[in-house]
Amino acid sequence: MKTPLLHSMRSLVVMGLAVITFGCDSMLDQTPPLDISNDVALSTPGGIVAAMTGAADQFSSGAFYGGNTMSIGELWSNNVESNVGADFGRLQILSYNLNIFNPEGRSMWGDGYGVINRANNILLALETVEFPDARQKELLRGRALALRGASLWALCMYFAQPWGYTADNSHPGVIIRTEPTLGDLGTIKARATLKECYDQIIADLTDAAQILPVKDAPYMGSLAAKALLSRVYFHMGDWAKAEALCTEVIDNGAFKLNASVADVVTTNSTAEAVFEILNTPVDNAGSIVWDFRQADNSLPRYWAGTDFVNAIYTDTTDKRLALYVYRNNRLYVAKWDRIAMNTPVVRLAELYLTRAECRAQQGNASGALADVNVIRQRAGLKDLPGTTGGNSLINAIRRERNLELAFEGDIFLERKRQRRNLKQRPWNDASLIFKIPDIEMNANTLCTQNP
Repeated sequence: MKTPLLHSMRSLVVMGLAVITFGCDSMLDQTPPLDISNDVALSTPGGIVAAMTGAADQFSSGAFYGGNTMSIGELWSNNVESNVGADFGRLQILSYNLNIFNPEGRSMWGDGYGVINRANNILLALETVEFPDARQKELLRGRALALRGASLWALCMYFAQPWGYTADNSHPGVIIRTEPTLGDLGTIKARATLKECYDQIIADLTDAAQILPVKDAPYMGSLAAKALLSRVYFHMGDWAKAEALCTEVIDNGAFKLNASVADVVTTNSTAEAVFEILNTPVDNAGSIVWDFRQADNSLPRYWAGTDFVNAIYTDTTDKRLALYVYRNNRLYVAKWDRIAMNTPVVRLAELYLTRAECRAQQGNASGALADVNVIRQRAGLKDLPGTTGGNSLINAIRRERNLELAFEGDIFLERKRQRRNLKQRPWNDASLIFKIPDIEMNANTLCTQNP
């Protein structure tokens, strides 16, 4: 039995393979990639390098980190409203009427496990293939682990209930695959618990962070892996570990807050971008995000919700207002009006805001105020008063976070982490996660379906 979810080694060789070289192994001398067997495809350093390019390309696709993982959760959140022009897949999301054929969920699952399988194939091949440069071999291992950990995190985000849904987090997560799948081999496997999934994510990102250089564009560097790891611990409520990781990234100095609130959307690869998906006019995966919410469309299908409008208009000196357009009695998002802009996965402002709440949760009000006021100062706002503390401080930080990271995919997880309703639905409502797609359910008899 075959399934399109599971990628054989034949799919690992990507466009551009013919021009990739590694030492004196010229890929121009290789058999056309779709005609070579699995063992040949990953039997040389050049083949593994090409496979890594393919894994990164799928990771960056519009169906995955290049678009959907950032944008789909927004549709469930209080930040977004819509009543016009939704396509079939998004209409199911907006109407809380998901099924196993939903195209957004289906493609996200397929690409997520496609990346994981490519990473597993690379990791397996690295055990036996000799490299003239040992550091290059270890770098490829770190990249594969980072992609696998980040992919598993995204799948948990959209296909499993969040951390804390059960007291011991023994509720179903997703399927952990750490070995290559080929045809039926490795296909049939049960879902792990969410705790087991988080343990795997933490292990992968931790190992990757120890291997990778500080920056490794267009891949994740060690600081990007630590930034994503801080996000995981933050959602687990492990304030000390999340704070420590944020501090490592901030204090390193490799990244700086942009001078203007608009820089991150007007310019690619700014000093603030810890990790972003690169886009070009030819290969613009981010269009899946921008096309359905651009403010310069004649009739955008989505706009800022009432809760967000009320929050940002409480202080008209906020420079972030320039990122929105008020027209026809609606506030449209102008963050994404530039063609081929990079998709921000994590930027330094998030690390300051995460550390601010972690410090507040641990009773360090002065440290928390220092962090949140860095973000407020850039936005042209007055500092929060030094007397702010306790729950008032935590709520102020969360409000600031929503204003700063609005429409960047953050609010969906934040509402769940805070145990707050998403629109009129409870944070743990079954309609706020995708069904496991048919491509998995038809092939995997051990996989249980979401309610």
